[in-house]
Amino acid sequence: MRPSKTASKRASKRASKTEHVSLAVVVAAGTLFGGVVCGGGLSYKVEDSAMDSVPSADRMAVFDARRDVEIAQGERRTADSQLDGLDRDRDIADKERQQAQLEVEKAAAELEASVAARDENRHAAANHGKDVADLGMKAAEAKLDWLAQKKTWYKANRSAADAHLAAAEAKVELEKARVAKQKGIKTNDDIDVGKFESQSKGRDSDWQSAKKDAESEQKSAQKLEEKWKDLVSQHSKAQGG
Repeated sequence: MRPSKTASKRASKRASKTEHVSLAVVVAAGTLFGGVVCGGGLSYKVEDSAMDSVPSADRMAVFDARRDVEIAQGERRTADSQLDGLDRDRDIADKERQQAQLEVEKAAAELEASVAARDENRHAAANHGKDVADLGMKAAEAKLDWLAQKKTWYKANRSAADAHLAAAEAKVELEKARVAKQKGIKTNDDIDVGKFESQSKGRDSDWQSAKKDAESEQKSAQKLEEKWKDLVSQHSKAQGG
C-alpha cells in the first residue's frame, strides 16, 4: 500500500526540521563554549562565551589585554584627528605660498622699473626687496615640504596604531586561550596555545616595526621643520624684523 500524499508531506517536513536542527548544532559547535574560530583579521580566536563561567579573578590577564586594545583605539583616533588638522594647515600654507608668489612678482617688477629709471638708490632698494621676496618664497615652499612630510609621519602613526590594535587583539585571544586551557574548558577543536603565542608574537613584531617606521618619519619631519623655521627667521631679519 502506497503512503498518501499527506503522509509523504508530513514525513518530508519532519525530515526538514531534523536536518535544520542538526545543521544548527553543527554550526554552533564551532563557536559554543570557546570554539576556535577565524575572523577579525586573526587566524586564531576564542569565543568570549568561553570566559563566562570563569571567575573574574582568574581572567585578570584578559582584562589587562583588553585595556591595551582601548589604548590602541585611542591612538588611532588621535592619528585621524592629527591628519584632519593637517589638511587645514596645508590649506593655509598654500595660501601663504600664493601670497609669496605675488610678492616675488611685485619685487621683480619693481627691479625692472628701477633699472629703467636709472635710480641707484631705488635699484638698491629693489634688489633688497627681491632678496626678501625670494626668502619669503623659500620659506613658504619649505613649510609645504614640512607639512607633506608631517602627513607621511602622521600616516605612519596611524599605521602603527593599527598594528598596535592588531597586536593587542592577538594578546587578548592568547590570554583567553591560556585561561581556557588552564581551566580545561571544552572546545570543538583542541586549543593549541602555541599557535596563539606565535600569532601574538607575529602581531607584536609587526607593531614594533611600524613604530620604528613612524619614528623615522618623525625625524625626517623634524628636520624639515627646522629648515622651515630657519628660513622664516632669515626672512624676518631681512625684512628688518
